[in-house]
Amino acid sequence: MSDVTLASMKHVPAADLGGPGSPEAELCSGMAIALLGEAAGEEFRMTSLSLDVASHAIGEGMVEIAVKVDKRAKSIVFASAEARMGVSLVFSAQGLFSRER
Repeated sequence: MSDVTLASMKHVPAADLGGPGSPEAELCSGMAIALLGEAAGEEFRMTSLSLDVASHAIGEGMVEIAVKVDKRAKSIVFASAEARMGVSLVFSAQGLFSRER
């Protein structure tokens, strides 16, 4: 398995995640699933998702989302995402993907 690699960095409006109030779990999970899946690759399907969403208001502006491939093997991929607005965490997610057969 390889070391952690940054797969992508994305900036999205806070409104896409429920801002200017508290982030909405449904919107955060949709964003996480899409970005983690993209990092894992088309030949892999998500088998597990862990998501933590902040309860504080995130305001207006842009949220930066860093997506990393934590481990990649022949048949599985572990990927993670961390969304921040400034220093404040908006959500974090970890996904496990397995190769489609």
